[in-house]
Amino acid sequence: MTSFEDLFSGVNFKSTVTRYCQQIGWKIAEVDDRHAMLKFTMDSGREQVLWILRYDKTLEFSVPSMAQFDREEDIPHFLSTVLMRRSSQKKIGFWCIEEIGGRYIYSCMHNAEIQLMDIPYFRDVVVSLISECDEFEGILLDMLKRQ
Repeated sequence: MTSFEDLFSGVNFKSTVTRYCQQIGWKIAEVDDRHAMLKFTMDSGREQVLWILRYDKTLEFSVPSMAQFDREEDIPHFLSTVLMRRSSQKKIGFWCIEEIGGRYIYSCMHNAEIQLMDIPYFRDVVVSLISECDEFEGILLDMLKRQ
């Protein structure tokens, strides 16, 4: 195991995420040996929640959006197309549909190899995902107001 993999293995996950967040100046809402949750109040006034899950050699970052549907049939295909096009323009993050708690949720995600993770990359991933999700939600709310 490389030293970077050691940083995020087992009990080190909690201490490494805590240290990274402290150095950046972020507070952690929840953390244990396998996951962390960070909450951010955005300039828009909305709160974005970012989850970090540790897998063997990968960290999964995920920001679920407010766009949630009870049934797969309710997912608007045009919105999926818009988000897929946005994904193609991003270097960090992609849009997907996650099933969470029996609901289908548009989420902005990024999977990163643990061996590449350092504080600047960690910060870039988090900021990119929460910003992208917040921008999408702003567009979505504007669309709903026009209807």
